[in-house]
Amino acid sequence: MRITKSADSGLSSILSDQVLDVIKKIFQISLIPTLLLFLYLLYGLISGQMADVAGKPTESAHALELVRQLSLYLNISLVVTLLSAILLYYDEDAFGVILLLVAAFLAYGLQLAIDLIFSSDATRLVNNTAAQELLREVHLTAMMVGAPGILMILRTMFSRFMTARKGEDLANLTYGQNAVKEQVPKALIGALAHCWQLPFCREGVRKGCPIYHARTKCWKERVGCMCEESIILLSMGGKEQSKGQDMTAGVGSGFVPIGDLLTKSAEEKKANIPTRAGPRGVRIPTNPHITDQQKRQRCQNCVIYNEHQRQKYQILSPPFTLIVPVLVFFQFDNLLHLMRNLLDAIDRLIGHLNFNNQGSADIAKGISGNVPIETILIICFTLVAMTWAQRFLEYCTFKLKI
Repeated sequence: MRITKSADSGLSSILSDQVLDVIKKIFQISLIPTLLLFLYLLYGLISGQMADVAGKPTESAHALELVRQLSLYLNISLVVTLLSAILLYYDEDAFGVILLLVAAFLAYGLQLAIDLIFSSDATRLVNNTAAQELLREVHLTAMMVGAPGILMILRTMFSRFMTARKGEDLANLTYGQNAVKEQVPKALIGALAHCWQLPFCREGVRKGCPIYHARTKCWKERVGCMCEESIILLSMGGKEQSKGQDMTAGVGSGFVPIGDLLTKSAEEKKANIPTRAGPRGVRIPTNPHITDQQKRQRCQNCVIYNEHQRQKYQILSPPFTLIVPVLVFFQFDNLLHLMRNLLDAIDRLIGHLNFNNQGSADIAKGISGNVPIETILIICFTLVAMTWAQRFLEYCTFKLKI
């Protein structure tokens, strides 16, 4: 059974169900030894077995060799697990975030948990060659998990840049939900397009549409072809049709064509449509029976307006998201100082919570001053901030409809 979501593009549309089933079995089989090897190494650390051999050359050498051998097997199984997981969950937006969170826990959360849970024995547990080798392996595992996580997050953001948002906000619509795309006059910039320059505007209506002739936008005038019958009526027919026919012509024969009745009825409705002066001297229909708030709600549930929002999001998403790393680059020193203060605060908080009255957990000592680790942390925070920025833009564009 396929476990990835159905998609129009991506690996789930390229790989067959049979291939995905094989990859799924490989993922499940490789995940078991990966977890078992990692848990066994972790057990050797927190149980104190590695600490107990400290000062015993023969036992220490054996423990160190065992850690290195099991670490090699762990790396092999982890690579297979990650590759198969990427193939299975490539189309999942949350996959990269999950990998990044796991990497963050392995890199920093594990040491934090040891210091917090085994506060009195934490130094003894890690101050031996086998334990130090294991901690290096944990950091290597964090990098192996974090690297594809970062790439997956970047892929997700780039995919949103290229395709923009296509979700429930554009699907569950009240007006025009079954409309099909048509050929329309193209705007130079999609985000600035008028309603009649968007693909859901119907050509037959556009020819006589007062919004089109006024060269304005339906969401600006709060009236349009998807929500008002008056627009359709004003768009119907030409000069010949607008003349109508003599309804007494067929009186002698006792027969009046149904087409004549419909034409006269349409003309009467047109004459009774309330209008107001619009741009370019065009009379724009107006509906006095609903409030401006109700008119705004109609626009927000219209397929044409939501297509306008989608194109707006498509052009705003790259600069809005990429401004985050630009700000980080110019404020790198300030962010570095802020992060060090935050780590020191966490140290003091954990030290205060310890029952042995320890003044500090000393977690920041292994990070502060270590430029590569600090840079990696800031990069991870930057990626998270970029994701939040993109989500915030989606919320403003597709929920608040700004």
